[in-house]
Amino acid sequence: MSDRIFPIMGTTIPPMLGRAGIMQRLWNDLTKATPSHLSVVGPRYSGKTVLMHGLAKRMSQDSSPYGAVIIWDLGHQTPDSNEAFLKALCRKLGEGLKAGGNEYGDHLLAVETDEYGELQEVIEALYDDDFKVLMLWDGFDKPLSTGKLTRNLWDQLRELASSPSLRLVTATRRPLHELIRSEESVTSDFWNIFDMTPVRLGIFNEDDRDDILSTISGLSLKPGAKSELENWSAGYPPFYITVLNRIIASGAAGEIENQVVNEAAGQALEEISSMLDFLWKDCPETAKDLYRHLMEHEKLAASDVGNSECMQLVEKGFIKISGSRISKGCRLLEQHIKSLGDDSGSMVRLFGPWEEYRSNIRSLLELRLNQLTSLDSRLHRFIQQSIEDIPDYPEVCLSNMRGIVDRALDLIWDAELGPGRTIPADWFSDWRYNGEKGPESYWNIQFPKKRGHQIRLLQLLTGTMNSAPKANRVSKNTWALASAAHGFGDFGQHIDGIEIHVGVAVSAVKVCIELAACLDRELED
Repeated sequence: MSDRIFPIMGTTIPPMLGRAGIMQRLWNDLTKATPSHLSVVGPRYSGKTVLMHGLAKRMSQDSSPYGAVIIWDLGHQTPDSNEAFLKALCRKLGEGLKAGGNEYGDHLLAVETDEYGELQEVIEALYDDDFKVLMLWDGFDKPLSTGKLTRNLWDQLRELASSPSLRLVTATRRPLHELIRSEESVTSDFWNIFDMTPVRLGIFNEDDRDDILSTISGLSLKPGAKSELENWSAGYPPFYITVLNRIIASGAAGEIENQVVNEAAGQALEEISSMLDFLWKDCPETAKDLYRHLMEHEKLAASDVGNSECMQLVEKGFIKISGSRISKGCRLLEQHIKSLGDDSGSMVRLFGPWEEYRSNIRSLLELRLNQLTSLDSRLHRFIQQSIEDIPDYPEVCLSNMRGIVDRALDLIWDAELGPGRTIPADWFSDWRYNGEKGPESYWNIQFPKKRGHQIRLLQLLTGTMNSAPKANRVSKNTWALASAAHGFGDFGQHIDGIEIHVGVAVSAVKVCIELAACLDRELED
């Protein structure tokens, strides 16, 4: 529809609808005596970019304490290294300052080396001038997903953001701590500068819906029609607005009855089917299974449902929680799922043709991972993130293997050698006597720092043709899988210009899942 009253998609950012409560929280937190760094979290199509542009407009008013408000679109202009990030930050801040007439804008735009040092100097100078900058980092999850930004960058950004003259607001699909993909980056204090409670963006609340309806002249919805609109759309922004657009386009006027809403929703279903499909695919298999169960049984006790899969559906409006009960929340999704047919059929139909295999393999990987109920939470998260890259982003999946291997090795050494990582001297004596390669040439009777050398240590620890095993807990299975995963991790760091087939990424993830399964069994307390 080209004549929508409420635009949704397009080449320009549509105006913000509703969200007054969220906007007030953002304003309060950014204008208090000590303003907070904030993170906005919401699923696909929830309106994060719209909110960021609305926030930029609000914070640019005369009553705002910020002299410059700068939106940085990281989702479409994604730095893939520490150096590229700092260069882009320097340029973006320079452009924003220059646009506002600040003298430091031209200085930053002329910087060619030592971007971090120049940024420090400018931010300190802005503080001396009592000039505050608000940067809105939209699509911040995209650079995080590359796995190529290191702790050194995050520590530098923390130092920059510690100045009162700079405040950050990030927009991502998941909380920041769930997006970090390396053991090293997790330990940076950068993540601790953000308010502990993210600004959650999901369905329109009642005030939002009333605000939107009040802008439509010539018609109003009867109470039953309002309920039907909410039942169909769950108040999820693009669904709610699409059905409204259909109602308006129908020429309906005066008080709108249920039937008009139902007809409009039926017409809207085809228009938003691709959105529904993407949002459904974003859900892990356990969440999908929960929704299918609700389609059959209508309601469930909240106590019988895992919190993670529940929240994955609640944030999209797919289910709703009322007291201690959970029920379906989006009739549009229900109709969409029914149109897809039963997807729990034969193995041949699900995995026979390549395209079906490609589409369904992620669900199989998720089911296997979810069998590991006592797995270390961080290792579980790293693997889950890699699964989510399949099938669309095999290169990203492979480039983040190293974080999985790092976490797995740390768990192994904690269990086998303790926090001190002390290797008994007689082990080295035995290995030298047996003619093993590695200890005398690489380690100097000390624990090796390089992960490749640690893989060799794990091989010796679990036994070779010449040396008996010395490990108390881990097995040869663990060494074989860790070695393979490490190989994928090394490969993933050098894939620039190489096309990675999704089958290769699937194989890498399978190896990592089975490595995790070994650790789940062998390191169980």
